[in-house]
Amino acid sequence: MVHHISLKHKIGYGIGDIGSNIFIVSTGMFLLFFLTNVLGVEPALAGLALLIPKLWDVISDPIMGAISDATHSRWGRRRPYLLYGSLPFGLVFFLLFIAPHTQSQFTTALWVGSLFALSCTAFTVYNIPYSAMVAEMTDDYNERMSVTSFRMVGSTIGVLLAGGLAIPLVELGGGGEAGFRVMGLIFGILISLFCVSAFWGTRGTRMIQVEKASMSVKEQLKIAFRNTPFKRLMSMYALQSLAIGILMAGQIYYVKYVMGMPETQVGIVSAVLFITAIVFIPVWVKIGVRIGKIRAYKFGIAILVIMLFSLLFTQPQQPLLFFIQMFVLGIGFSSFQLFPFSMLPDTIEFDELQSRLRREGVFSGVWASGQKTAYAVGPSLIGFTLSLTGFVLTGDQPDSVVWGIRVIFCVVTAGLFLLSLIPFKYYDLTESRFAEIKAEIKSTAAEMTEKS
Repeated sequence: MVHHISLKHKIGYGIGDIGSNIFIVSTGMFLLFFLTNVLGVEPALAGLALLIPKLWDVISDPIMGAISDATHSRWGRRRPYLLYGSLPFGLVFFLLFIAPHTQSQFTTALWVGSLFALSCTAFTVYNIPYSAMVAEMTDDYNERMSVTSFRMVGSTIGVLLAGGLAIPLVELGGGGEAGFRVMGLIFGILISLFCVSAFWGTRGTRMIQVEKASMSVKEQLKIAFRNTPFKRLMSMYALQSLAIGILMAGQIYYVKYVMGMPETQVGIVSAVLFITAIVFIPVWVKIGVRIGKIRAYKFGIAILVIMLFSLLFTQPQQPLLFFIQMFVLGIGFSSFQLFPFSMLPDTIEFDELQSRLRREGVFSGVWASGQKTAYAVGPSLIGFTLSLTGFVLTGDQPDSVVWGIRVIFCVVTAGLFLLSLIPFKYYDLTESRFAEIKAEIKSTAAEMTEKS
């Protein structure tokens, strides 16, 4: 029987990703710039300061997923963490953008990197249980895509707020260190408000009842990595997340140094990209229902690759062409926001067929650790590219820097999306295959009931 979810609960759930993506995008797009252009940290060192804390996520995300799997409360397995994690999440984000006044670049990088690690931990406490909720809210293939579409609308709104308002808020606060403090304060408050709203917005949602997993975390992870569809989807998404991490960190440098626009134009560029992404999410949902999620997403990847390659040749004298390219890129980005997250719960169903257990938290944790690590590697690659090509803190950048930004922003990202098609080629959890898995799970459960 299809478990339909009310519109109220879909909206309530989707709101939660606004806060998450304010954090993801503001740190992904502007934290490297904050370190290099405001605090004066050498780009390669700044990149390392953002990469090393993310290595902790590889450990903490699966652990948090297993903790939420084993949680029993009057609010369910996941929802308590939406409440407990909200306030610390916003508070630590604010502290992240309070500029330290130290005498060395290393100490400055260490200070910001340590706070970044703490903020990533707060994000993990909230986001891993939040992500795992979809698989418990419904077991219907297309209903999950519908729920995910609301989440992705929330995600894209968060991306739009962070990408479009960050620099204007910095300018409103007077620019420089003071401006980033204002941005950190306002965004920190918004993060906490949106995240706690998801707790209240999902109140009364009926969750699929499951038995507590009796295996250790290590044993559960072993079974997770025996899940072939999950491994293929995870490999694809990790490569794509690395590309997105490069794009987020590199956008302000591309706009400023390649297109020759002022920093304030980053908000307009982000608005074109992300508003387009919001508008096209319902379109992608319809396409996915009509031709299947897998075929639809391959079409979306093709749009991303073509547009990224085309940006390599765009000149500062062609601002109209640049904005058209960003509009079309937003159409492709919309598919990235929707389809991978709607496919993840399907792989969890496949795991239940293998293990007879539902471990949404573990899979969401492993998934998030791959995503966040890739997002962290992206800024570090931008930082190393800037350092290797001769980036200077003041004055005009040499041609080598401009071409370095072009290559990593356009060619490397397009190449990563193309490379992601290799594991995705073998991903085969279609709607018909998913229906077979559900039928087999129900049949096995019925047999076990009869025997007992």
